[in-house]
Amino acid sequence: MSMPLALFLGSFVILLLIGAPTYLSLMVAALIYFFLHPEISAMMIMQKMYGSLDSFVLLAVPLFMISGNLMNRGGITDRIFEFAKAMVGHVRGGLGHVNVLSSFIMSGMSGSALADVGGLGQVEIAAMKAENYEDDMTLGITAASATMGPIVPPSIPMVVYGAVASISVGGLFLGGLLPGVLMAIVLCGTIAVIARRRNYPTHRKCTWKERWMSLRRSFLALMMPVVTMGGIWSGLFTPTEAALVSVVYVILVMMLVYRELKPGEIVEVFFETAEGFVPALTIVVASTLFGWVLQFERIDKVLIELFFSITDNKYLILLFLNILLLFCGMILDSTPVIMLFVPMFLPLGRTLGVHEIQMGVMVVLNLMIGLMTPPIGQSLFIMSSVTGNSFEYVVKNTYKWLIPLVIALFLVTYVPAVTLWLPSLMGIA
Repeated sequence: MSMPLALFLGSFVILLLIGAPTYLSLMVAALIYFFLHPEISAMMIMQKMYGSLDSFVLLAVPLFMISGNLMNRGGITDRIFEFAKAMVGHVRGGLGHVNVLSSFIMSGMSGSALADVGGLGQVEIAAMKAENYEDDMTLGITAASATMGPIVPPSIPMVVYGAVASISVGGLFLGGLLPGVLMAIVLCGTIAVIARRRNYPTHRKCTWKERWMSLRRSFLALMMPVVTMGGIWSGLFTPTEAALVSVVYVILVMMLVYRELKPGEIVEVFFETAEGFVPALTIVVASTLFGWVLQFERIDKVLIELFFSITDNKYLILLFLNILLLFCGMILDSTPVIMLFVPMFLPLGRTLGVHEIQMGVMVVLNLMIGLMTPPIGQSLFIMSSVTGNSFEYVVKNTYKWLIPLVIALFLVTYVPAVTLWLPSLMGIA
């Protein structure tokens, strides 16, 4: 190992261990390597930094963030929850199923797990607490169902993956639809078993007239994912244009129809999104520089040789990849992990015969499970803030719900048709 590479890796690990921000750890390690390497000029560094942000696809990220934040400001989340309650609230453990269904619907709007926890999650937790559900159900289901956010299209992490891997974002969105349904089924199955064991009460079944009235109240909110995803899959507009359409659609519906959003609140949402997105840009730049060093040193070949030196069994190698991604998702945000590891994992995936779309869904699902896995699970911290409980208490009441998510992950990993059937049907995969 060369001296620049040794200092590069060593400085990165040390900075992470002492608690330095992720972007700073990545940036400093990359700059140390650049300054010590005689073949790399300052102009090349600047070109890499600028080029990392010069992406039309990545413009979709702040736009989807804006639409998600706007929905959390108004009554869309309440309408979605009430519609889900009218449809499945009568089943034993009804509010648990309502939690999953409303999160699934919300996933098709915000594209973010954290937006689901911070927005809809508050409504779900309050409703379940009012009916005396135990905290392991209330907190566990809310955290687990929120992981569907970036799996069910649209998805912010999949936009980042598509930009890094240079593949169809629309194909990735199609690939995530069935896994999202699968996650909902697995979670609802788990809820049904627990509800029967604990003998949760059932509620009056809503009449079809009541369901129709609930559908009418929430119809325009439910149409947003239909408009955006229908436009992408029909070829009417690109994912970035779809993100802009979603922002305009939410503003028009919430201001002119629901009348639950004021012009001043729109401005506040834009500033809030900027505050959240600008730090993400620094991570994009830092991850690009760090990832370029890994590519320059041909770490992808080293990784392939390492895995095949251990075993040539495809299923074992995929298991190792899942473990590595879960570990990374526990300690890092999804954006740097995707930008760092995807360029290395794609050659390995091609060697194993794993399609880029299947790899994308697998990567994103691992990272979303990491959001509710200690020691740093971001959704757990948000839930702690929302409920007023300690982080340790939230962990204690959510870790069991990792089991159904891991079951869904294994099905996505080892049954390619789960992710590839719809893209194949549309001629994308």
